Amino acid sequence: MRSWKNTFPNSATETEGTMRIGLITDIHFPVNDFSETHFRTATDILAGMVFFRDSSVDFVLQLGDLIEGSNGRAPEELRQVLTILKKYDGRFRHVIGNHCLAVPRKELLRVLELPFPYYSFTAECFRFIVLDGMDVSVLNEPETDADRKLLQSCLEQPELHDYCGAIGERQMEWMKSELLNAGASGEQVIAICHFPLHPATSDMKHGLLWNHREVRELLSAYPAVKACIGGHYHFGGYTKENGMHFLVLPAFVNRSEHPESAWSVAEIKNKRLVVTGFEGTLLYDLEL
Repeated sequence: MRSWKNTFPNSATETEGTMRIGLITDIHFPVNDFSETHFRTATDILAGMVFFRDSSVDFVLQLGDLIEGSNGRAPEELRQVLTILKKYDGRFRHVIGNHCLAVPRKELLRVLELPFPYYSFTAECFRFIVLDGMDVSVLNEPETDADRKLLQSCLEQPELHDYCGAIGERQMEWMKSELLNAGASGEQVIAICHFPLHPATSDMKHGLLWNHREVRELLSAYPAVKACIGGHYHFGGYTKENGMHFLVLPAFVNRSEHPESAWSVAEIKNKRLVVTGFEGTLLYDLEL
């Protein structure tokens, strides 16, 4: 099974059982040293790192599409944005987005220091299951016959964008194992994926994880799963189904349209997930 299990103590909060998580998605970092857009993006990212530091978060979830993915410039985009992020001395958990794969997958994993494209980690009494939504896609060679059939079937459906992807057979089996282990350990689960997992949290232009229905059915079979968090749909969205919260965060790249949620902090405490944005703007207050 391909997983990266890493357990760490609650390092930033003072109250046992409280966890604070920094959230940022869809940075789409560009490279043009003489561009005002480039300068403002870099400056705003640094401001976000200060926001996370001052908010005393335990770790930051970077939810994918870290770079713009421009032809021929993607490696430099990745190098520059990681240089900025490393000015923050906290812990990052990275998620693979479709734009990220403008850099070859093996190189992307090496630079992001990810042994595997999908993995799990635990914090407090939660298990975070981080999914690779580009597992079955035009940018990844299918691993099994079932994955090849899934890819071909999805590409034959014009409403399924070729810049999205699906969870493959082996990753689904791994996810089942993680969910079973979480239940046996008495852990609650938060699933993380770059792509939205519910139609109510995206639109036709941006699209969804290709096999979102199957993934939702699997997750909903385990009462331990409390929330699914992602990005990709730049304007953000929320719905609840079968007791699970489906939360999509607004894109950093569209921060001028929603400056209060360019970055956010999720606090988990007393069976609630409270998400606040810049200057303490309340974005969500959800019962887990």
